[in-house]
Amino acid sequence: MQDWFTAWLALPVPVVFLSLFAFYLATASFLVWLSFWSPVRNQVQSCKGVVAPFFGSVGIIFGLLVAFLSNDIWERNKQAERVIQTESDTLVALHSLAIASGSNTEALRASIRGYASSVVEDEWPILQLHQRSTRTDAALNTLLREIALPGTAKDSSVQRTMLDMVLRIRTAHEDRLELTHDRTAVTKWAAVLLLALITQLAIAVVHLERPRPQAAALFIFTLGAVCLLGMLAIHEAPFEPPVFVPPGPIIDVLKQVPK
Repeated sequence: MQDWFTAWLALPVPVVFLSLFAFYLATASFLVWLSFWSPVRNQVQSCKGVVAPFFGSVGIIFGLLVAFLSNDIWERNKQAERVIQTESDTLVALHSLAIASGSNTEALRASIRGYASSVVEDEWPILQLHQRSTRTDAALNTLLREIALPGTAKDSSVQRTMLDMVLRIRTAHEDRLELTHDRTAVTKWAAVLLLALITQLAIAVVHLERPRPQAAALFIFTLGAVCLLGMLAIHEAPFEPPVFVPPGPIIDVLKQVPK
């Protein structure tokens, strides 16, 4: 099931929306047919009398599950933005501290720019493939070795602070890579998709008098549910297109740290 879900999310955006719309439109059409033209329509019509507030209770449960799912997705995207900002701010602060302390900044600038360049040019394009860049790992190790060299800073306490900064960059880098593998639990998605079906069923049950009002109610709900679920699906992975967190803060490092 996990593989199926991952493959579905990897589809182009129009296909994701079309697949959702086709599925739920088919189930809505089936419910209309079942209620008024199927061989068992008399048995279905015997359920007349279910009051409209019944649909409200099912709709509330569906809305709550969608809210929980949305919270997971937005929180993951916000976490990705925070990690990137931490990475960028620490790189700039490292360069500023080196200048303020009178440290040898030429080699350090080259190491900082080398790491930022590798992230933007090499690592970012392959994050969507859930891979890590060997070039970026090498650049980060080079930066760490540069800071660890004796005499990099005139004061040992400053050098320790600079080492702490590089370790903070490494932690942010690993957190960013970890987020590329993070996914909302498939069971949450399955529950939301199933509740959408049950909500359609509830709408059909409270509209058994005439086919046109039932079809209209089902179509309106289906359209809303598809738009909502499709938007959540394309935001599921923070580093995968079409909607992904850009490397803007890392690009700013290259602008703020001169060659």
